[in-house]
Amino acid sequence: MFPAAPPAAAGRPVAGLLAGLAVLAGAAVSLLRQPGVGALGTVWAEDGQVFLAGAVNRPLPEALTASYAGYFHTGPRLLAELVTRAPADLAAAGLAVAAAVVTAALAVLVYAASGAHLPSRLARVVAAGIVLVPPLAQGDVPNSIANLHWPALYALFWVLLWTPAGWPGRAAGVLTTVLVTTSDILVIGLLPLAVVRFAVRRDRYSAALAAVFSAGVTLQLLGLATGASDRETDLNPVRAVVGYLLRAVPAGLIGSRWLGPDHTSVRWLALAAVAWLLVALAVLAAARGLTRPAWTLAGLAAVHSVGLYLLPVLLSGVATERYAVAPAMLLVVALLAVLAPGSGRPAGGPAGWPRLALVGLLVVVCAVNLRVPNLRADGPTWSGELDRAGQVCTTTPVESVRLRLPPADPPWYAELPCDYLTR
Repeated sequence: MFPAAPPAAAGRPVAGLLAGLAVLAGAAVSLLRQPGVGALGTVWAEDGQVFLAGAVNRPLPEALTASYAGYFHTGPRLLAELVTRAPADLAAAGLAVAAAVVTAALAVLVYAASGAHLPSRLARVVAAGIVLVPPLAQGDVPNSIANLHWPALYALFWVLLWTPAGWPGRAAGVLTTVLVTTSDILVIGLLPLAVVRFAVRRDRYSAALAAVFSAGVTLQLLGLATGASDRETDLNPVRAVVGYLLRAVPAGLIGSRWLGPDHTSVRWLALAAVAWLLVALAVLAAARGLTRPAWTLAGLAAVHSVGLYLLPVLLSGVATERYAVAPAMLLVVALLAVLAPGSGRPAGGPAGWPRLALVGLLVVVCAVNLRVPNLRADGPTWSGELDRAGQVCTTTPVESVRLRLPPADPPWYAELPCDYLTR
């Protein structure tokens, strides 16, 4: 379950340079996904109302201990704090770039962490690339610091499987674990994997991961226990299971554009059946010996795909599209593992065509869903709201102004002081 990572093909300086270039390229791809009013010109919902406003209106220690939606958000709070160091007119670009860079860094981390489990470079590229271009939830997940925890959950799954060869990888693994566990209460779904890792390997790195993971989960639970955070639950397993069957799997393999907006339509149900047929065909190909499946990885990814979807739906009582992001990514991993051609076989050889068929489908689906119309594309623009707020600050005796943010329905605002808006 936790094999040692293979040594890097390139030297450490070269590997670092390639990783840096990959992060820059990935961030550019992420930013280009937003149509209409671009990501650099808009501030999305919670990014402005919760995190930017929190960073501007509160000192950092107070902001870090402020709960939202029932848990703490260390990562987004720190990113928003960095953005406030620049003038207000750079806030939209700063928030979007920060989210895009972190997303791309998570993709690079997945590529590195998956090396021991996915020897094929093509499979690793797919496992990492799905972080940048998931074919679902484009309305709120890309380039939003508030929604970084969805791809981060997927990256944390890989971190818990990864046994890095050197200290840079170990440092990246521990840092990622700290930031993700203190930014999302849903990491509870990965806690058993962290415990099993420590029980199996019993090395210092596994102990460090288990320690910081436990500390992060404890922090989140203490917030609920003390009343510092609060979250209503709606334990409806039917909604959660139906959501996984009809949302997470179809959206991950078919994409939101082809599925359409109505998950009860005939088209959606038919395409959902097609998605599950593809899953069944993959399992059948493995059962008939057309592949050499990595059943351990496939099972771990599949179990966590289901668990990380059921958990937020049970906790919130709703089944929004973003809840399916990490589960859809893990589904892709499970299929890559089931369709593994086996060591020593070329990816395109007799045992490689099922995986190549999956990769071809994902390339088409992700390309079709690269830029999808969404509410963020409709604005309002950050620059327009700043101009309006500046006029209010200079012509009326007010200390703060509410700036409108996308989406418009329901309305979102960022309450920001005039001394920040006009400096």
